[in-house]
Amino acid sequence: MKAKITLLSLIILQSCMTISKQTKVIFEPETLDLNYQFRLPPNTKEIFIPVEQNVALNGLLYENKANDYLMIYFQGNSKNLQNFLNNHIMVLDWGYNVLVTDYRSFGKSTGKLSGETKMYADADIIFEYALKLGYQPDNIILYGYSMGTSMAAYLASTRKVKGVILESAYSSIPEISWVGDKAPAYKLNTAEKAKHINIPTLLIHGDKDNVITSDHSNRIFKNLKSDNKKKIILRGGGHGDLKQRPEYQKMINDFIDPK
Repeated sequence: MKAKITLLSLIILQSCMTISKQTKVIFEPETLDLNYQFRLPPNTKEIFIPVEQNVALNGLLYENKANDYLMIYFQGNSKNLQNFLNNHIMVLDWGYNVLVTDYRSFGKSTGKLSGETKMYADADIIFEYALKLGYQPDNIILYGYSMGTSMAAYLASTRKVKGVILESAYSSIPEISWVGDKAPAYKLNTAEKAKHINIPTLLIHGDKDNVITSDHSNRIFKNLKSDNKKKIILRGGGHGDLKQRPEYQKMINDFIDPK
C-alpha cells in the first residue's frame, strides 16, 4: 500500500513539473512585491479578487461615472499590471469603465498557473466580480489582447454581454508556430469557442504580426456563430502596436455604439 502511495505521489509530482515547464513556454510573468506602489491615473483604484483559498488576483478598476459600460480587459502573456499602465493605458481614454487583472503569479497576484481549466475558472470569477459591482451583462464589454483573447472568447461563449473584442487573437495555442505541441495543458482553443459565440464580435489583427499571424483571426471569424461580426486587418500592423494608431479608438467606439 505504501509503495502504491509513493508511486502515485511521484506521478502527481511529475505531472506538476510537466505543467510548470509548459507554463514557462508561453508565459513570462514578472512578480511585484505586495508593497509595490502603482502610480495610478485619476479615478483608478487597486483591487484584489479572491479566486481560491489563499489565491487572489491583483487588478485595477477605472471608473468613469459618465459611462454605463464596463470593459473587462484580459492581458497578454508577459509582465504585469505595470506593463498595462506603461503600454496599454490608452484603453482608459476610450470612455468606458475598465476592469483589468493580472493572471496567477503575475505581479502581485498569488497562486500558480496550472492549465487552461483554472484560467477559465478565474475568468468566470472576474465576471462575477463585475456583476457584484452592479453592472448588468448587457452593459459589459469583453476585451482580450493576445493571450487574453481566449479568456474573453470563453466568457463570450457562455455569457450574454454587450459584445466582445479580440485583438491579435490566436485560434489555439498549438497552432502558434513557436509553441506547437510544447504546452498541451494550454490548448485554449479560441476557434472552437467561436462556434458558441452568438453576440456582437470584433476581431482586429495586424497583417505584419509575426507573433500570432492574422490567419488565426481568419479561422476564428469563420467559426463565429454570431451574424453580427466584423474583422479588421490593419495594414502594416504588428503585435502590440495596434492601439497606438489614431483610428483605433474610433473603431472600438463605433463597434460598441454604432451610429
